[in-house]
Amino acid sequence: MLKIITKIFIREVLILKKRPAAWVLILVIPLGIFLYLGSIYEEGAIENVAIGIKDNDHSALSRKIIQYIEAAPKLNVVKFLNSNDNVDSFFKDHPDIKGFYVIPKDFSKNIFLGKQEKIIAYTNSSNIIYGNLLYKEAATIINTVSAGINLNSFKLKGIPHEKAVKMIMPIKVVAKPMFNPYYNYLYYLLPGLTTVLLQMIVFFLAARSINSEYTNQTFKELYTLAKGNILMLLLGKLFTYTFLGFLVGIIIFSFVHPLLGVPIGENTISFLSIVLIFIMCNAMLGIMVSTIFKDEAMAMDVSFVYNSPAFVFSGFTFPIMAMPAFNAWYAQLIPYTHFLNAFIKGIEMKTPNSFLYQHIISLLLFFIVGYIVSSTVLLIRLKKSKI
Repeated sequence: MLKIITKIFIREVLILKKRPAAWVLILVIPLGIFLYLGSIYEEGAIENVAIGIKDNDHSALSRKIIQYIEAAPKLNVVKFLNSNDNVDSFFKDHPDIKGFYVIPKDFSKNIFLGKQEKIIAYTNSSNIIYGNLLYKEAATIINTVSAGINLNSFKLKGIPHEKAVKMIMPIKVVAKPMFNPYYNYLYYLLPGLTTVLLQMIVFFLAARSINSEYTNQTFKELYTLAKGNILMLLLGKLFTYTFLGFLVGIIIFSFVHPLLGVPIGENTISFLSIVLIFIMCNAMLGIMVSTIFKDEAMAMDVSFVYNSPAFVFSGFTFPIMAMPAFNAWYAQLIPYTHFLNAFIKGIEMKTPNSFLYQHIISLLLFFIVGYIVSSTVLLIRLKKSKI
């Protein structure tokens, strides 16, 4: 059995050696594309956002608020608007400025009269990151200023400082972000991009494994090498693409991620067993597509259509629970969805593999379906061809 699988493996590697596109998938993408993607998110987080300010009040309080805005570590005030600036066309005229704050007229007067006032934050929310950051900074600044105004008011009424502070903030929220405490986009996006590309690499390689034999009229040779055993034939093909895919996986987790600064936990080595199952599952599904579609171009088209929405449907960029019912259901039909859940728990949350059995079982079900369909289709074709 092992001897037959080894012979098929060697034969498959020699065939792949003649396919430049295969080695582009195996070597160029892992070493080139992954590092390129990492360089895009090298900064990790936005540290400096250009903004503007329009002060219609020109009071001591408005100037104080401007000082707070200028002191905000992630904001860079590059323009002060005047009455001639058109709010509606501002972003068109200043594309580098991502937002601006407007302090309304009589702002200070109304506050000291006990009226509620507001600062308007205009954000270029075509990029939601800028919009959220500018709103967050504005909320932080205004909460600080409001607390200071209330504190002074209480102190003028003779209330001791410590008691006044407690009256202003009777409940204090302490946020403790876990698993990515710095909100670093490199930590967040890169592992998702590299692992979804890993799925596509393995799937695309395997999607030409059987139909190419028909195209080159070498299937009979392969069948003879497998001693007429469908199981040996599929295992030989499966071992080849699982082996190559696992090499790419090791490159990702042992070289690409550490080189780009993605944190590696002590459980990364044990998690490689789940990476192996994930790769094996996609190799089997790729072989299934290759078995069903004799035309190589058609098989590649089907593989692309099936794999291209994996990143979006996985819940990585948008929660599955908030998707329409059909989309949420379809997400479960993609191996990456289940692998991503295991990855987040196993690598980012450092959960022991014993808590990942549900996701492992889901991946194994994909493998079983792929094997059953592949072997069934091959048996039917063998009966028809009478090899």
